[in-house]
Amino acid sequence: MVRSLPPTLQWAFQRLRSRWFTALLFMFAVAVLRVTLFSPLAALALRACLLRWGRASIGNFEIAAFLMNPIGVVALVVVGTLFLTTHYFALSGLIRIFASDRLHWWSALRSSSGLLPRLLEVGLRQLVVYLLIAIPFAAGIGLTYWWLWSGSDLNGLVILRPPRFWWGMGIAAVLLAVYVAFAARWFLRWLLAVPILCIEPGSTASQSLRESEKRSRGRLVRFAVAVIAWGGSQLFLGFVTLLLLRSLFQFFLEREVGSLETASLLGGAVLLVNAAVSELLSATISLSLAAVVLALYHDVTPLDPAEAARVDADAAEQADPWRMARSLVWTAFLGLLAVLSLLSVRSFLVDVELAERVEITAHRAGGARAPENTLAALAQAISDGADWAEIDVQLTSDNKLVVMHDTDLARVGGGPRQVGQVTLAEIQKLDVGAAIAARYKGERIPAFEKFLSAARGQIRLNVELKPHSKSDDEALTRPVIEAIRAARMTDQCRICSQSYAAIQYARRLEPAIPIGFIVATAIGDPTRLDVDFLMVKHNHATRDFVDRAHVRGIAIHAWTVNDPALVAPLLDAGVDNLITDDVTAIWQKVEEVRHLDSIERVLLRVRHAVSP
Repeated sequence: MVRSLPPTLQWAFQRLRSRWFTALLFMFAVAVLRVTLFSPLAALALRACLLRWGRASIGNFEIAAFLMNPIGVVALVVVGTLFLTTHYFALSGLIRIFASDRLHWWSALRSSSGLLPRLLEVGLRQLVVYLLIAIPFAAGIGLTYWWLWSGSDLNGLVILRPPRFWWGMGIAAVLLAVYVAFAARWFLRWLLAVPILCIEPGSTASQSLRESEKRSRGRLVRFAVAVIAWGGSQLFLGFVTLLLLRSLFQFFLEREVGSLETASLLGGAVLLVNAAVSELLSATISLSLAAVVLALYHDVTPLDPAEAARVDADAAEQADPWRMARSLVWTAFLGLLAVLSLLSVRSFLVDVELAERVEITAHRAGGARAPENTLAALAQAISDGADWAEIDVQLTSDNKLVVMHDTDLARVGGGPRQVGQVTLAEIQKLDVGAAIAARYKGERIPAFEKFLSAARGQIRLNVELKPHSKSDDEALTRPVIEAIRAARMTDQCRICSQSYAAIQYARRLEPAIPIGFIVATAIGDPTRLDVDFLMVKHNHATRDFVDRAHVRGIAIHAWTVNDPALVAPLLDAGVDNLITDDVTAIWQKVEEVRHLDSIERVLLRVRHAVSP
């Protein structure tokens, strides 16, 4: 099979085969440094920038504003440079190992440490170029959004998908593809910079980049073919390995288990094997990339015996009197790591309690069984046994509070007009029920006060504030709080929003009402925000995230949980609230999971941990 590969990849495979063990030891050391040094540095830098911005975390639509601010640009450059430096640190050590037949992993680690300032400069120079190239394309995408989509609700556009939606997506896709092509060209031109730094003494960061550009001329297609072949092989290897591993796990986890001890041992074995294989696959990606990059360098600038001997750091390295001691220390460290892994697996499986007091929230008051955000949906949510109804509140042009999700009327049959540009009376002329079912004909979009009256004493409300702009934060929040007070429902309502300023203003107005921040995507750690709960997309509600939030007294609400298969993993993660369009189906699954015995819960946790 090796002989069928192109010569460059054959050479890379041979170096990988002969030096894989030393390379793996080096990668383990790099992983330790990544956890103890590089990642904490990046996290501290990002946190400092976010605190300078004024928050511990930002989410959703605020991310674009943050990245266009000087503080956000600094955060992007610092964190991006540290990421590239970490990658180049590992790459440089692996290249030296593959370039030599005798170099030890600790010598590669030492040489990579000596190159850190130059690797940092290489990463910074490359990142700045990538960002400068991105500016016109980002501006083009922004102009496309403004030209085709401004003034329209994005949710409505995604659901209705009019021609201008597809035009916008098409233009953005073309611009993105062109940017990727430009960035890929620069990536290939700089592909030899790290091996030049590692192998050719005296090279500076700028010299290595210029020399890489010079030597890659006329060879970019060959470089691209090699990189694509490497990427395809890694994807195939990863897919096949994980597919076989999941099949094997499923076979063992579906066997009948007679005791909790056996289930724990089986689960622990599965978790350790899964972790080991995942780490091995990750290391294989780094090892094979380094071998390919060195092979490309070797094609352009063949390594002579004298140069290889220099990379070996002389024969004196082999006579190092401390070699045996280092090996013993390394062996002891690996043994300690194995013991800690076993203990961590045991502690992971000891506590198998699920979230028994989880609550169910009807999303948009229960949009699966009735017109969303209507009194009919509210009545259905009450009938289905929902604990809460989540609703969206906006201001109309006459400063009335209306319960409605989209910021325009397109999806409810009122055309492209903005909610903030029409009166409540005009909105309530629309029949939002006839298109759903005959029995809902005549259903109208309700005023917020009407909704409060219908919910009082029947169901609690999670009220999402939807300000139309920053200037709308206080104008919307104040009447919402006043309406809740007037209905005497401060103990039956929560306030949430994607606007952090709006919920903080709500807290100042009425501290008795809990506030929550809605997170689809985020920069930083949302669990450090000053909120009572976080509403997060269900795939973000991991056990680690939920535990961090609970330590700080923050509840986690997962949205939108419409697939019953998601319920068990979310309960195992410890979420406090499931937000769904289909209350009945999710309640049924919750009750099913609650009746699992201890053995089934252990195996459930293991399945959850090893699921893709």
